[in-house]
Amino acid sequence: MDLRKILISPDSYKDCLSSDRVSDAMEKGVHRADVSIKTIKIPASDGGEGFCACMKNIYGGSYVRLAVTYPDRSEGIAEYVISIDGESAFIELASASGLMLVPQDRRDPLYTTSLGTGEIIKDAVLKGAKKIFVGLGGSATNDCGMGILSALGYRFYDKSENELFPCGSSLIDVAKIDNSRALNLDSVEIIAACDVKNPLCGKNGAAYVFAPQKGADTGSVDLLEKGALNFASACGINKDLPGSGAAGGCGAALLSLLGAKFVSGAELLTGSEKFLSALRECDLVITGEGKTDLQTLNGKLVYAVSSAAKRYGKPVAVVSGAVSDLKSLSGLADVILRVSPEVIELEQAIADAENNIIIAVEKLIKELMNTH
Repeated sequence: MDLRKILISPDSYKDCLSSDRVSDAMEKGVHRADVSIKTIKIPASDGGEGFCACMKNIYGGSYVRLAVTYPDRSEGIAEYVISIDGESAFIELASASGLMLVPQDRRDPLYTTSLGTGEIIKDAVLKGAKKIFVGLGGSATNDCGMGILSALGYRFYDKSENELFPCGSSLIDVAKIDNSRALNLDSVEIIAACDVKNPLCGKNGAAYVFAPQKGADTGSVDLLEKGALNFASACGINKDLPGSGAAGGCGAALLSLLGAKFVSGAELLTGSEKFLSALRECDLVITGEGKTDLQTLNGKLVYAVSSAAKRYGKPVAVVSGAVSDLKSLSGLADVILRVSPEVIELEQAIADAENNIIIAVEKLIKELMNTH
């Protein structure tokens, strides 16, 4: 195979490497095989970690650093991107309200808050942004976006008129919502970038599906579910709306109360002119993720990248940390590789991931160059 130019567009390896670092490792592997091959790196994100970097890479702009409230209520620094013309802002919920910001022993979705994400949205609006993209993913919270709304001026009260702090444990007590002091967003368009279709409540909702990943035990999950049902009732939220369960219910606040519309994070990437231009020019596309399995076929980012490449008749290689259901994935790509050995401890796989990616891609390129 004649390989003169390769498009590298992987997702992050969750809890291991950002999409930037995965892209860098893949590029090193390509150049170890043949330094003359040109590479185009477009690290990917469907709305979770790496969303801001991905959007900045595609659409341009500059970073804004801001002091925010982290999910465990400590103060920290988050970043978002303002477009070159100042009209658009790209916000990554994980940057201010992400699970990776909370130490393992402090992860508790009854306690955590999405305040920081609301603080970023407010800052962007006050700086003049008229279109705000919010990447939903990687959240540490299950507060139904109560924190976001509070940062924007909403107030919540229990039946005794006591003001409530915005967190998961407060949801069950919300009896009244007051938006009289809320920031005016009439001239602002909010777009939620996410590929999660879960409703707010029920067996496929935010509490039952996602809260255990954020530190909730069985009792906490039940309380969060009851809280979400109460919050939806008190605030006039459609609990069954697809996507409302995203990011611990932040999708519900954005969709039902802030008038946001949902877009596929994957489509923001694969529909951009920069990505399509790179696709037209390349001889091969390399993508990948932490684990490729049957869930990948349900519209995940690697599937979207692969599908776009196929529409242009470009061969695709998926290089992922782990792979399962390989036979069922045969239509996903021309080559599917796992970088970690079959039998290895997760901790060791994470530690070795970067080097294993380099080795796997180097071997892949050498083999492809020897085929005709």
